[in-house]
Amino acid sequence: MIRVAYIAGEPMPTRVPHLDVIAAHPDVDLTAIYAAASIQRPEAASAPRHRMVVLRGPMVPATRLLHHDLPLTPQIWPLLSRERFDVLVIGGWSLPATQLATVWAWTHRVPYLLLSESHGREPRPDWIRAVRRAVIPQLVRRAAGFLPTGTLAAEHIESFGAPPEAVTTFPITVDVEAVGARVDELRARRETIRAELGIPAEAVVVMTAGRLIPFKGVDQLIAAVAETEAHLLVVGTGPVEEQLRAQAVAAGAPTTFAGWRTGDALLELYAASDVFGLFSRRETWGAVVVEAAAAGLPLVLTDRVGASPDLLVPGENGLLVPSGDAAAQAAGLTRLVDDPALRERFGRRSREIALPFAYAPTADAFVEAVRRAVLLNGRR
Repeated sequence: MIRVAYIAGEPMPTRVPHLDVIAAHPDVDLTAIYAAASIQRPEAASAPRHRMVVLRGPMVPATRLLHHDLPLTPQIWPLLSRERFDVLVIGGWSLPATQLATVWAWTHRVPYLLLSESHGREPRPDWIRAVRRAVIPQLVRRAAGFLPTGTLAAEHIESFGAPPEAVTTFPITVDVEAVGARVDELRARRETIRAELGIPAEAVVVMTAGRLIPFKGVDQLIAAVAETEAHLLVVGTGPVEEQLRAQAVAAGAPTTFAGWRTGDALLELYAASDVFGLFSRRETWGAVVVEAAAAGLPLVLTDRVGASPDLLVPGENGLLVPSGDAAAQAAGLTRLVDDPALRERFGRRSREIALPFAYAPTADAFVEAVRRAVLLNGRR
């Protein structure tokens, strides 16, 4: 049995159940180690069925620089020394916990795999790009393998020297089969769900979901919906909610703000919707895209969404629009809003495209990647 430490910033609601599946594998003894209970996500993860350790330490404010604060957790060093893991899976390089874990792996000659969500389409200041060019090749050169979330993240890590044969896709995903089956059941209540939300039964509903913060681009989606005959359904909360509400009224875009939803309460909204849109200006991946595709919705995504090359095949299950191009965004949305047959065909194809991102195949790929890392380290 391979003793694996999965080291990341915080428990993610989408990752915890996926790690449960991995931990149930007979060849893996998994421990998840987090720098903090929460760094930037307001929603709590479900209770895990695998071993989880949450480190405690003071927070250094760094939101303006890194979009999250920095927990100081030097206790990860003695924890790793005590546990004697066979392999580390390290998420990111910007946290003290992941930096210490990497150095610990170097000094103790324990193999590590790098988790990676970042991609080259994300806008970044020049100084961050310079730091990445200086730091990441050092991490890549000594890594035993790489676990990017998708195509763009894989291309990005390979640009720093990662050999393609050592790269295994490990997406942030959902239980694809379960989501699809439950949404199909809930569609029987579609009109009732809409009535509870105050949405007309005959409306074409464009749904989006996520934190209501500027880079999620909900303002772009409101502007596009205002050019169509659609009704917008916004799922989530955040600091710009009041501005978005005011914009929707001023633009004349019929909009329902449903607040934060999870579980069946969220799946009901997929069942009540006709199109899913994510108009982010910056999005490393976007697990909500997997969820929407599993729910059988056609997609309209901006080219900044990290999951777009993997979950969107333009002309087959949705449309790709440029971030910041209001005319193209409105035109893409209008095409789907005005064509029910196209929506139905795209929705069926979305579900097919989502299937390889289910828990079972991606968990198997993860286990095979850590097994290769341990075998490679033994040969070394």
